[in-house]
Amino acid sequence: MSEPGKHSCRLRTKPKSVSPLHQTVTNERGTTIIEVMFAIVIFMSIMIGGLQYFTLPQQTVARQKMKRLAVVEAQRRMEDLIALGFTGVVTDSNETNTSVALAALTGTRNTTVALTDDAADGLAGADADGDTLDYKTITVSVSWNDGTAQNVSLTTKLSAYGN
Repeated sequence: MSEPGKHSCRLRTKPKSVSPLHQTVTNERGTTIIEVMFAIVIFMSIMIGGLQYFTLPQQTVARQKMKRLAVVEAQRRMEDLIALGFTGVVTDSNETNTSVALAALTGTRNTTVALTDDAADGLAGADADGDTLDYKTITVSVSWNDGTAQNVSLTTKLSAYGN
């Protein structure tokens, strides 16, 4: 055996074995702040790009609604003038910058009545039928501003002999 005072160790300790699962977990590093920020930037870029597919159609629908309201207002004015007949519509029917309600916005309506001599039967003194007032041209326009200047315009010709 061994002498007193001397210690010898004959037992050899086998190094602890590490399972492959333990090695995998301990060898992986955590996600760095730069990787997280990079992922957030990519995600936000995609979201902002995708957001356009929701806001653009809403703007288009709102603009088309305003345009329809403006056309209805112009048609209403045009029909009122046509109902007066050829002799009832005079140049006094002109109007400038009349305020009209277009949903949440206020627009302006302009109406012009122009006396027209048709060149087909001759002009002025050379007019074949002697009538230099062949028809009246009526134009009604409605304009508004929804961030961009918008305008619709309707034109018709009114004749003493029917439209």
